[in-house]
Parts: sequence; C-alpha cells; structure tokens
Amino acid sequence: MHNRKTMSPNIAALVLTLTLLTGCSTIRVHSDPNVTPGPYVGTKQAVRKTRQYWYDFDYYGQVAMAALDIPLSLVADTLLLPYDAYQSRN
Repeated sequence: MHNRKTMSPNIAALVLTLTLLTGCSTIRVHSDPNVTPGPYVGTKQAVRKTRQYWYDFDYYGQVAMAALDIPLSLVADTLLLPYDAYQSRN
C-alpha cells in the first residue's frame, strides 16, 4: 500500500520530467543550422507550435506543455538577444 505523502514527490518529479522533455524552442532553433537566428525566433516557434497543437488537438497535455514553453523561450530569447543581434549583422 502506498502512502500518499510518498506519491506526491513522485508525481512532482514526473511533471518536471515531462516539462523538461518538451524542450525549449529557443535551444532547438539556435542549434538547428538550417534556421537563421533572429530576435525572439524561439518564442515565435513556440507560439506556432502551440497554435498547431491547439488546432490539431491530439491530446490535452500537449497544448499545455507547448504553452508552457512560450514564457521559457521568451526568457531565453531575451538573454540571447545580443547574440542574435550580432549574428544578424554578420
């Protein structure tokens, strides 16, 4: 028989793992050699993915995980903004 207190950290670890598995769109965009870096390109991709999942509506969690990536990509894109500006000049 499982104690409810021991199940709570397991559920939290599962949610954290699933969140990390979605990946940050900013990292995906900056590591793809076929994509030209630009300002907030990762956030734009995260919004596109969220819209795609919303319209396809495969399952409920997919939309939530994609939407969670938007603020994370926004922060990462803001931190990488000087790098993107430098890359767009060259």
